[in-house]
Amino acid sequence: MKTKFLSRAALVCSAAALCFTSVIAPVNAAPALTENTKPAAANKEEQHLQLPQSDKAYPWIASHRGQWRTAPENSIEAVTTAMNDGAEIVEIDVRRTSDGHLVLMHDEIVDRTTNGTGKVSDLTLAEIKELRLQEGLGNGPASLTDHQVPTFGEVLEAIDGENVLLNLDKGWDVREQMYQELAARDMVNYGLFKGAPTAVEANTFMAAHPDALYMHVVNDAQAGDFEQFTTHMPVAFELVFDNPNDVQAQQEYWDKVDAVSDIWTDTMWSSLADGNTDEAALRGSTKGWQAMVDRGADLLQTDNVRTLNAWREGRDVTKLGTKPSSVRVQAEDYVDDPALYRDANPRNECGTRAIRSTSSAVDACDLDGAHVVQYIRNGEWFTLPVTVNQPGNYRLSIRHSSDTEPGGTVSVDAGKGFGKPIQLPNTTHNRAFQVTDLGKFKLDRGAQQIKLKFTHADYASVDWIQLDRGQRADVELMK
Repeated sequence: MKTKFLSRAALVCSAAALCFTSVIAPVNAAPALTENTKPAAANKEEQHLQLPQSDKAYPWIASHRGQWRTAPENSIEAVTTAMNDGAEIVEIDVRRTSDGHLVLMHDEIVDRTTNGTGKVSDLTLAEIKELRLQEGLGNGPASLTDHQVPTFGEVLEAIDGENVLLNLDKGWDVREQMYQELAARDMVNYGLFKGAPTAVEANTFMAAHPDALYMHVVNDAQAGDFEQFTTHMPVAFELVFDNPNDVQAQQEYWDKVDAVSDIWTDTMWSSLADGNTDEAALRGSTKGWQAMVDRGADLLQTDNVRTLNAWREGRDVTKLGTKPSSVRVQAEDYVDDPALYRDANPRNECGTRAIRSTSSAVDACDLDGAHVVQYIRNGEWFTLPVTVNQPGNYRLSIRHSSDTEPGGTVSVDAGKGFGKPIQLPNTTHNRAFQVTDLGKFKLDRGAQQIKLKFTHADYASVDWIQLDRGQRADVELMK
């Protein structure tokens, strides 16, 4: 029998194993989850994921490529930090070198994430080890770090004894070698094999390795696979859908899978779950983490481990980073007056993602669930309306993204003309938002305007600005 775990329940158990639960569900946070069981399918032993040690809170958190916000993606530090930040599962990408060693690398080539070039399959392990990983998701290129590309074995050594699973992505072609390396360390229960092979291939693998955990990816091409798992059942199904009309997006399909296995959903970008994204959840949209859990998701793969963990613990993530006195203004609420902005391209570039009038040159777009001003280039500026209740000095911060090096600059006009340009970091991806402090500004009481002028070789995106008297809240969670 499968049990869903309570994330915000205070459990008090006596020696007789009698437990009492007390659940508090804050407004705008994940509601209290009650115990739920699922019927077993006829003639099948129900399958579900298990951690190497005791199972933990529900829903489970899977960290996409590790905690790349504080360490390079697919680095050992990214794996261990994700685990320490609250992830039960860490996704890694596994490929094989020309001399037969397994290493962590998402792309077929090393160009995006390292200071090298070429295919992993054309490089020896020694050549791979000469490379250094770039910050975050790479791109740009981002700044180099001292981190090396780890081997699969090095990652296994780093997590041995920890209560975490590794989601083995990109590695279906080297599954037998991964299995052998796990088995040699007595760590088969640490690996979650996955892929989108045929159901025949998947059944063959599960029959040959009954001790292995296997998750089947279901996209448009694989939607009919579920009915072919009659002898062996994957421990989870990763349901990927970009359209509400997709077969695998129907609630009937979810219920059928949910009755006998676990459901994994991806909330990193819109095309993975029809707009149910990390950023939508942070914005308070009805699309997001809660929508997926309500439908039956047991696992959420995310690029926002810390904030998802805070939500699971009952925090109102729409207010993360704020205090009662904070003033936050969304970038899409810009003043739509041509005298108060400059956009070099008079055509709105958002297309179907526009969240304001497409007649405006300012590009207010939906960016995988975040509502932002996007495509901000050299010399462009816009104006945001701000109202403060008390006069005085305010610390200004901005949530922004860009994926090229350098990250560009912003100049602020808080009523006394534009100041000196402030360097913005390269966040290594346009979905990888970061909060940067821009300094202190003296503001009068009441309504006023703040102008932001940018330089950028490619383009930047802005989610919001915020004014605080004193230190901004939740600094660690907002990284």
